[in-house]
Amino acid sequence: MPSTNIAVTIIGSGNVAYQLAPALKNCGYFIENIVARNTKTGKALAKKVGAKYTNSISEIKDAGIVIIAVKDDAIADVVKQLPPLKKAMVIHTSGATDIDVLSKFKHSGVLWQVQTIQARSKVDFKKVPLIIEANNSVSKKQLKQLANSLSNLVYELNSEQRRVLHLGAVFVNNFPNHLYVLVEELLKKHKLPFEIYAPLILSTAQNGIDNPRQAQTGPANRNDKKTMSNHLALLDDKTMKKIYKLLSESISSKNLKI
Repeated sequence: MPSTNIAVTIIGSGNVAYQLAPALKNCGYFIENIVARNTKTGKALAKKVGAKYTNSISEIKDAGIVIIAVKDDAIADVVKQLPPLKKAMVIHTSGATDIDVLSKFKHSGVLWQVQTIQARSKVDFKKVPLIIEANNSVSKKQLKQLANSLSNLVYELNSEQRRVLHLGAVFVNNFPNHLYVLVEELLKKHKLPFEIYAPLILSTAQNGIDNPRQAQTGPANRNDKKTMSNHLALLDDKTMKKIYKLLSESISSKNLKI
């Protein structure tokens, strides 16, 4: 466990900051400051971890670790407001943002969790894969210590590799969940319960983890044109029709290559 004299400042009070701050505190880090524009969430998080709250980036000291845990499109603006820190290690938590956005700092890195993070859900970081990248050997040593204290699954990847991994995460996480939303709406129209799919969703996910290609089933995989035609006839929503056709075509084309 790291020494509690390693001070951490977290910029942001959103989902990632809300989960990361107490997790780091539990690992022995001293959460010194929470810096956030949102006074309500910023003060609540600061109180939760026994830190000071401020809405002023200019108050950040050039020491310890500074974690930028804000939305991707706000990282550059935060970096612009920060002085060119020489002693502190500055980290951002984005999967899609290059480490070069932190080039003004002597010590910098990336700590990205391959997991959907929401403030209302408790996250067990020990089971969450963490992707790290650092700009030099000193930063890497400190970042690896931090990451290993949080998780048992730590991977060193460069920015390009992380961008590809982030793209894949959108396909395996955001897109399937959007399909759940569309199907839930479809079932509501027909007064059917979405929760009936729970065992199917869980088994599909597990089978996909084991061997996604062999786990593929369904009418498109079997080239069952009659069933697919019947399915399309049931869909009134034009977007759902397009999605059904596009995914079916992709499944069929991949199946032909097996």
